[in-house]
This record gives sequence, C-alpha cells and structure tokens, in this order.
Amino acid sequence: MRVHFVFPRWQKLLEDHPELRAEVSGYDIGSFRMASLGIPSAAAALPADVEVTFHDENLAPVDFDVRPDLVGVGFFTPQARSAYAIADGFRARGVPTIAGGIHPTMATEDTLRHFDAAVAGEVEGLWDRILDDLRAGRMKGRYALDEPPPRLGSTPARRELFDGSRYLRTGVVQVARGCAYRCPHCVVPGCYGRVVRRRPVGEVVADVRALAYQSYYIADESFLFADPADRAHATAILEALIADGTRRVFYIAAYPWMLREVDDAFLALLRKAGCRQLYLVLGLDSPLSKELPDPSTRDRLEAVRAAGIEVMGSFLLGHDGDDASMKGRVLDFCAAAKLNLVELAISTPFPGTAEFAAMKKQGRILHEDWSKYNCANVVFQPKNLGADELAAIYLDLWRAFYRDVSPLEMKRRYVRAFGRGILDSKL
Repeated sequence: MRVHFVFPRWQKLLEDHPELRAEVSGYDIGSFRMASLGIPSAAAALPADVEVTFHDENLAPVDFDVRPDLVGVGFFTPQARSAYAIADGFRARGVPTIAGGIHPTMATEDTLRHFDAAVAGEVEGLWDRILDDLRAGRMKGRYALDEPPPRLGSTPARRELFDGSRYLRTGVVQVARGCAYRCPHCVVPGCYGRVVRRRPVGEVVADVRALAYQSYYIADESFLFADPADRAHATAILEALIADGTRRVFYIAAYPWMLREVDDAFLALLRKAGCRQLYLVLGLDSPLSKELPDPSTRDRLEAVRAAGIEVMGSFLLGHDGDDASMKGRVLDFCAAAKLNLVELAISTPFPGTAEFAAMKKQGRILHEDWSKYNCANVVFQPKNLGADELAAIYLDLWRAFYRDVSPLEMKRRYVRAFGRGILDSKL
C-alpha cells in the first residue's frame, strides 16, 4: 500500500505584498518558512509496510497522474483553499483522500465537503482503523480518538520528507502537546486536548541531536509555563541539553505575561542550553495599548537581553482594544526595547475558535476565503478603525522598521537571532 502526502501551497505575510521587496530590507522575515512537523509525524506513525511518498506544492504543481492508494493532505487554514483543490483533483480521478492538521480539526464539516475523510486531532493511534476502512472501501467521514493518548508517540518524525524544500535552515522540535488554558483565539486545546502531555526528556534530546540544521525552534509555549510540572520538565530538558553538549542553538516563543514568570536564573539556564532568541508575541492575549506601556514588559526584556538572548517582536495588529494609535505605540516600543528583529501581522480569527464564532455572530467576518487567513490580510471588521486603515498600518510598520536597515546589518541580525548556520547549508 502507498500513501502519498501533499503539503499545499500558501502565501506567508509579505508574500502577499511583493511590492515591498525592493523597499524593505527585512522582507525575508515576512516570508520565512519552517518545514511542518505535521506530515512528517503522520508519516512516521504509519505501519512499517506502507510506502510513503511526498510532494510539496510550494515547490511545484501537484501531479494528479500519480496513483497511490491514498492521498493525505496536512494543512492549516491559509492552505485550505489549495488543499481543497488538491482533494477535488484526486477524487475526480478516483483516488481516495484524507485530510489532517489544524484546519481539518477545527473546521471538519467544511473540510469534508472536499475530502473523503478528515482526522480531527492527532493521527497516531488511528492509522490501523483508517487503513482497514480504506481496504474495505468504506473510508469516510471524521476520524478521531475518543481521548488523546496519555503518552506521545515515540517514533521520530520523518523530517527527511522536506529535504528538497527551500525553507528556513532550521528545525522544529516538539516537547509537549495540549494546553490547559482556554484562550479564545487559540487552536491548540481544540487540536491536541486540554491536558499537557510531555515528551520524555531523552526523546527530546535525541530529536535535537538528530537534526540536520544548527538551529531549531521549540514549538510549544508550555515550555515557558510557570506551572511546577511544566517548569520541571523544561528545566530537565535544558539541563540534559547542556549535559549532552549539543552545538545547536534554539529559539522559543513567549507572551508578555510569561516573561513575568521567568526569573533570571531560568533565563541563564536557557542561554547556557543554547537559547539564542525569544520570539515575543504582542497584541494577541491583550491589546497593544495595554501591553506596550506596561513597565514590567520592558523590565523583563532588559533581563532577557542581559542574559544574552536576543528578542524578536511579533506584533498582532487589530485587537478590539486597539485603534490607530497602535502604529505610534509599536514604533516607540521597538525603539525603546531595542528589538533585534520585528515581524508584523494582522490579527486573524481562525475557524473553530471562540473568537471566530463570536465575530461571526456579530456579523464582523468579512469573508471565508481561507487563503487570506494568513495574518497578512484583514478578514474581519475591526472595532475601532476601518479594514483598509488597518491594512495600511500593517504595511507602513513593515516599511518603518526595515526601510533604513542595510542588507549587511540584516545578515548580522539573522546570525544573532538564529546562529551562523542560518546562512549556511546543512551541518
């Protein structure tokens, strides 16, 4: 049996605005891509006797003449339009299709209008049932576990599937799945459950050791949660990385409220284990008008830099608590905080979240062209300004931050953020 996986194309941030390439030195920041872990993890969970093939539509058009037993498409919302076209094309040729990933989990009914089947949540533990149904000619509808397994799968993700893809020269490492918080904008609990399931420390370290690149991204915000169990797990991983002597560097995401719960000793441990950059997301949990003036945010950023960790600020524009004054607030904050790199994105309500449901009920969702749900387009009616006004602020801020930064200085900033290997080939 052969399963053919396809990764659909999508536009990332500034790829929707090619006119900025000539005037924004940091244009590449708005088009950086990392290879997904979704398909590599799904492929690794298949029985050993199943042949796996793979195609990345971001590299070349899909070949609909291939004839596998099953086409699996893993995707999140900005890829949905392309994914649906892929499924329609294969189904028209009599090839069964199955979807998996964030969008099929959070918008299953929408997905099943195009696919024969969809996996809601993780596929580990479901493949035997799916393949049995496929052989019997009865594969259809929604597949989901009754509850997430208590332990994450231990088979290493098949990252080599993306070897031919032209993505950022960095890896992605997962340390846990699930989240106990109920943030209205977040898809994590809906996809992976409301209980944090942590990978064994040894598996995480082995995963890092096996990476083909010099740097990697720790993909789980729970790594910085202050819950005693989360902090103990993170500490054990960092100490094991130090003991292992890995030469790799990593970066990690955080929100302002997390920084207040990370003390200087833990920051020092992060740096010693190889943490090179903090990816700080602002304007998502709270409006920028509240987060940016908060002196505790700037105080903790100073502590982060004092520990030798660079800061990349990712600003979400369009929170209901913000208005046009956010443009000046962002520029003032960037200057005062001495951020190494900056990313601008437009707040986007994703299907399946409480935020999307509330905005739809209010009549504020402008359309459901999922290809535009990539944080580079305004897809909802902002509360305190016009949609066109928000879009203009987004582009103006990209120009303002990067217009006077030279290409050479950008290379220096990339190296400070990701390590020298980001500009080199594989190790």
